[in-house]
Amino acid sequence: MATFGLYLLKSAIALSVLYCFYWIILRNETYYSWNRIFLLVSLILSFIFPIFSFSIQSMPSGNFMNVLNPVNINKYFEKSEQIKQFDTLSILSIIYISGAVFFCLKFLSSVVKIHFLYFRFPRYKFKGFKAVVLDNEQSPFTFFNILFISRIDFESDKIDEMIVHEIAHKEEFHTFDVLLLEIMTIIQWFNPFIWMFRRALKSEHEFIADNKVLLEGFDKVKYQKLLFERSLGITSFNLTNNFNYSLLKKRLKMMTISKSSSLIKIKYLISMPFLLLTFTLMAVNFNSFGQMDNLFTKVDVEANYKNGGINGIKEFVKLNLTYPKSTNISAKIFVQFVVDEEGKVANAEVIRCSILDNPGENVTIKEYNSKSNPEVSSKVVADLQDEAIRVIKLLNGFTPAQKDGKIVKEQFVIPINFIMGQKKG
Repeated sequence: MATFGLYLLKSAIALSVLYCFYWIILRNETYYSWNRIFLLVSLILSFIFPIFSFSIQSMPSGNFMNVLNPVNINKYFEKSEQIKQFDTLSILSIIYISGAVFFCLKFLSSVVKIHFLYFRFPRYKFKGFKAVVLDNEQSPFTFFNILFISRIDFESDKIDEMIVHEIAHKEEFHTFDVLLLEIMTIIQWFNPFIWMFRRALKSEHEFIADNKVLLEGFDKVKYQKLLFERSLGITSFNLTNNFNYSLLKKRLKMMTISKSSSLIKIKYLISMPFLLLTFTLMAVNFNSFGQMDNLFTKVDVEANYKNGGINGIKEFVKLNLTYPKSTNISAKIFVQFVVDEEGKVANAEVIRCSILDNPGENVTIKEYNSKSNPEVSSKVVADLQDEAIRVIKLLNGFTPAQKDGKIVKEQFVIPINFIMGQKKG
């Protein structure tokens, strides 16, 4: 869950940054289709890019350089000992899952309502649509190539503007956008910027459709009056493009402003590197910065711990490391650190964590992640990692490494075995 939480955080940050760019730079421009593309690309990539990560420097899993001998830290417990693991993270997880389930059910409810209308009322071919004729007063709306329209409007000969509006929604495939928004909302329901994205993208849909009506030569004032009349007291559906969208005031305003200059297209050119920069920053492992300069894993003279060398390191770790009270698992924590030119420890970080099964007998290793080891609390693992890093940071008093006669930084990895046993007798 911790890994998924980090993904959600990165995704939320990307959404917020890109929405702010849209709101400040693009939202008042009349290039509605371009705005739609920007919002769609931002939305999709905000959910894809945080899945991937890269670092300036990385070490291949299971094949580390300068790996020191492991340090064993033991803890024993009585058979009756019970450790509670219902922590804050667990509560937040329950809240998040509950919200996601709620919005998922809401999404399914909308699908069921549309399905019910489609099979409940008669269907006809009508002006390029498969039209579902409703008995109640309902402003026309589309779902893919299906037009839901009231019987009064269906039998009227004065709805050409509305039909052109709905044709625009169909031809531009706006229903795909709306479905994507619903799926993204289920994942990021807690993030206020996903709701702003919904409002912005649906607004651009309406601007595109309104613009198509005016380009067809319909009277602007008459169309605006029709919009106002149709917006009163009409129920809308989340999964459809409705004729009466709530942002009526904004729509009327966008129909009256002058078309954006062609020079404004420069803004859209700027948005491309901005998108790339945003997603690159979301994927970078910032812990790796500052470790490349003058850093080696192979040197002529290795860094040496003055208080007993490698054995001294092991004794120091054993003496100073405390098995966290919250922990009832056995694990192998690989801590990577750098001995700098002054003989001090820097850049200590956990690069791998493995859960140990039956550490007292035949040891088997399971790579830890929240999906493959759901029974292991993320807080328990975090406590082990934090304690390992804390102690390694206390290590000082090294003689720095040398390469080609120059003092350099050297990188090490030390495995720390946290072994949970059971008292006999």
